[in-house]
Amino acid sequence: MIVEILEIVSGTIAIGVIILMLLRINLDRRFSAIQREEGQSSLFQRKMTYVKKIEQEKHIHTLIRGCLLLGVTIVIIVSALVILVDTNQKMKKQTNKLTDRIEVLEQRQQQLAASIPLKKYPEKGIGLKDYEWKKLIGESKDSSIQKQIEDDLSKQTISFFGAVEPTVSLAVPKTISLQLKSQTEDDTGKEAIKKNIEAFAKEAESIPELTDIHVRMVTSVGKSKKVIYNVNYSREKPGESFKKMNVSEQNLKNDGGKG
Repeated sequence: MIVEILEIVSGTIAIGVIILMLLRINLDRRFSAIQREEGQSSLFQRKMTYVKKIEQEKHIHTLIRGCLLLGVTIVIIVSALVILVDTNQKMKKQTNKLTDRIEVLEQRQQQLAASIPLKKYPEKGIGLKDYEWKKLIGESKDSSIQKQIEDDLSKQTISFFGAVEPTVSLAVPKTISLQLKSQTEDDTGKEAIKKNIEAFAKEAESIPELTDIHVRMVTSVGKSKKVIYNVNYSREKPGESFKKMNVSEQNLKNDGGKG
């Protein structure tokens, strides 16, 4: 707010000085034009010279005042820059503190998630058929229903997929996309997650509106992220079983892989 006020004041002063200088220049040009006119008496010329001398003194005074005002403008601009730099530094410090806090919270969240044992996907499923899938296709597509299903599925699948925040997306028609930020630290845990994904896909076969399921499991390796499992489940017609396609997998303890 202070910086904006300083900018407005400095801009107003600068514009005022420029206008005043232009008026003085225009006045001097008019005097010169009058003096160049022919047929003027010597008395008139003397009067014009006297008046021009007075105006030139005013020019000097105006120039001095203008320079002072421009100096004030420069001081205001420099002050605004100093305030901006100081504010920017404070914001950077606050941002760094918030970033550090977020990283600490994420680490604690990851540790908590890793300490919670994975649950086996229930044989009766998690109630996928209870959702209003018909409202996600065609002209009747309801974005609010889509968001509701995505949020609910993300919450329901946390304990089965070993992820801090599993992301369920229904952006592509007839397709469920699962983005899993896995916290599992061994291949045994990953295998349990894979079995739960298989059970999830099996339950999803009962939903005619779904023809594809995309799964992408990502885990953190130091500060970098690594895709450790990627699979697509697909079928051509409702009622058919899903078939696994484009399977790729990376081991947790080394860079080897299979697919």
